[in-house]
Amino acid sequence: MARPNTAQDASAGIVTLIDSLLDRAIRMRASDVHFEPTDAGIAVRFRIDGHLVDVEQIPIVLLPNVVSRLKVQASLLSYRVDIPQEGAVTRDVDDRSYDLRISTFPTIRGERVAVRILPRGAHARALDDLGLSENVRTQMWRAAVQGDGLICLCGPAGSGKTTTLYALLDRLRMERPTASFVTIEDPVEFRLDGVAQIQVSAHGELTFERALRSLLRQDPQVLLVGEIRDRQTAAVAVEAALTGHLVLTSFHSGATSDAIVRLLEMGIPPYQLTSALRLVVCQRLLRTICPACGAHRPADDTAVCETCLGVGYQGRTACAEAIRLDTALRAAILERSPADQLRRIIHDQPGFATLAEDAQRHVNAGHTTQAEADALRCSRDREGD
Repeated sequence: MARPNTAQDASAGIVTLIDSLLDRAIRMRASDVHFEPTDAGIAVRFRIDGHLVDVEQIPIVLLPNVVSRLKVQASLLSYRVDIPQEGAVTRDVDDRSYDLRISTFPTIRGERVAVRILPRGAHARALDDLGLSENVRTQMWRAAVQGDGLICLCGPAGSGKTTTLYALLDRLRMERPTASFVTIEDPVEFRLDGVAQIQVSAHGELTFERALRSLLRQDPQVLLVGEIRDRQTAAVAVEAALTGHLVLTSFHSGATSDAIVRLLEMGIPPYQLTSALRLVVCQRLLRTICPACGAHRPADDTAVCETCLGVGYQGRTACAEAIRLDTALRAAILERSPADQLRRIIHDQPGFATLAEDAQRHVNAGHTTQAEADALRCSRDREGD
């Protein structure tokens, strides 16, 4: 009689556990899965709609097995536990493929693993379906159809900037099918038909700045630069915008006025900025009310909603504020006015609506809760705007 292979059974159990967690995360539309070693165990968390949700607690003694399984999937070095590593694997769930980008990092309690989930074959969302107000969408489109200049979307990480840029680019591609479209991204999140997409690395030889400078000799008409991270990339982006190219880009900044000041601080001459910049949009995402439970959370927690895991929200919608460069704002930029003065001028523009006001629009329409709008207002207060 054959003796049971305990080690083999344990290994199979880990494989089943990891596979079930990843499949569950994908089905729940999680963007990331965290395996976090703690004193109590391995905390498994899904990032859903921008918020981390605790879903599982695995005994800490299984940490080496869990990490090893994830490393094997991503073709990483399982015996190296002292260095960060990054890899990727493709996973099929419900007849759809997903790219899983797996990164490990050593901590005092063992290795921490983060898994980013990117659906393959996903299409860019329509600009009209993002939740942006008609005023913001109109300003974005008017700026884009000018054919040249710089359109900048700003906001913190996870505020939907890339999704909005893709939506605008896709609409331009449909309106201008004979034009040349190129993107420079880190990483490429979605594949777009009719668009040449280049993936760069901040730590490799092909950086944003180097790729952008070289691409200007490739006869592009519309350029999407995933993010402006340094003064070199900013300078080339502005140069491209001034020489007849339409440049769409994103910028980590908490407010429209701060984005302008940061570009000036990166060494962009004011006269170039006022000539190149067409529009600045500052964007945030608000969680939308769960259609299954209507954001109702029982006080006794006896009936947790399976659709949203009891969070009360499912999905997100965008709110934004947009500024155009009118005479007063141009003059203030040429004088290198501080952010506070730029902010006052921006708020005085006819028809301007702040992020907080646009968030309230979603509350009034029943898309989200007052708590979500208040949380946005509090975060803006901390940012000083």
